[in-house]
Amino acid sequence: MLRYAAARIAYTVPVLIGVSLMSFAVIHLIPGDIVSVLAGPTVAPDSEAAQNIRHALHLDQSLPLQYGLWLIGALHGDFGNSLVMGLPVGPQIASHLPVTLILTAMSLVIAILIGLPGGVIAARSRGRWPDLAIRGVALLGLSTPPFFVGVAAVLLLSIYLPSFKTLGAVDLHRDPLGGLQTLLLPAFVLSLASATTIMRYTRAAMLEVLAEPYMATARAKGAGRVRVLIKHGLRNALLPVVTAVGVSAAHLIAGAVVVEQVFGLPGVGQLMLNAIYHRDYTQVQATVLVVTTLVVLINVVIDLSYYVLDPRIQQHG
Repeated sequence: MLRYAAARIAYTVPVLIGVSLMSFAVIHLIPGDIVSVLAGPTVAPDSEAAQNIRHALHLDQSLPLQYGLWLIGALHGDFGNSLVMGLPVGPQIASHLPVTLILTAMSLVIAILIGLPGGVIAARSRGRWPDLAIRGVALLGLSTPPFFVGVAAVLLLSIYLPSFKTLGAVDLHRDPLGGLQTLLLPAFVLSLASATTIMRYTRAAMLEVLAEPYMATARAKGAGRVRVLIKHGLRNALLPVVTAVGVSAAHLIAGAVVVEQVFGLPGVGQLMLNAIYHRDYTQVQATVLVVTTLVVLINVVIDLSYYVLDPRIQQHG
C-alpha cells in the first residue's frame, strides 16, 4: 500500500511543474503591462519611474530566470509578494482557502446524497416513470449553467424567504453555523451538475450489475430487495461511482470560481479572478498552483481508493 501510494504521489511532481510552467507562460502572454497599472496612465512605459518599478519586481529579467526564481521560492513555501498589494501571497491564499474547501466539501456531500440514491432508483426502475423522471431532471441539471441557477435562487429566496442569508461575507471562526448557512445555497447550486454526473454513472454501473447471474442467485436465496441492491449491487458497482465522485470533486473546485462570484463569497476563486483582472502575475501563479495541487491530490485519493476496492490492483500493484 505504501509503495503504491508513494508511486502515485511521485507521478504528481512533473504534473505540478508542467502546470506551473504552462500557467506562467499563459499569464505572460496576456496583453497589457502590470507596470502601467501600478504606475498609472500618466507614466510612460519607458520612463525612469516605470523602469524602477520593473526592476523592483524583477520584471526586467528574462522569463526563464523569472520562472526559476519563482519556482525555487515556491518549493520553499515562499510564493512571493503580490504585485498589486505588496503583501505575501501565501497568507492571502490561506485566508481564502477554507471557504473554497468547505464549499467544495458541502457540494460533494450534497451531490453524493442526490446522485447515488437517484442512480440506484433509476436503474431499479429502468424504463418506468421513476427512471424517466430522474433522467429528465438529471439532463436539466446538467444543461443549466450554475451562474443562472445561482442568480435565480438568490432572486427567489430574496422575495419569498428574505430571512435566509444568501449573499455576503462568511466568518467561519466567529459564527460557524451562520457561515455554513450562508454556504448552503451556493453548495446546492454548485452540486447540481456533479449530482447528475454521479447519478448517470451509478445508473449505468447498476444496470450492468443487475444483469449479473449472482444477483438472481441472491434473490433466489430469499435476500430482501434492499439488501440485494445495496450489498450485492451497489457494492460491486462502486468503482465507476468512485471515478464519478473524483471527477466531480475536481469539477467542483473549478466551478467554485463562478459560484463564489455569484454569491460574493471570499474564496480562492474570487481571489484569482481579482488577480487576473489586475494582472497580478504572482497571485495568479500561486493560486493556480494551489488549485492544481488540490485536484492532483484528489486524483491520488481516487487511485488509492481503487487499490482498496479492487483486489486485482492489490495483486498487480
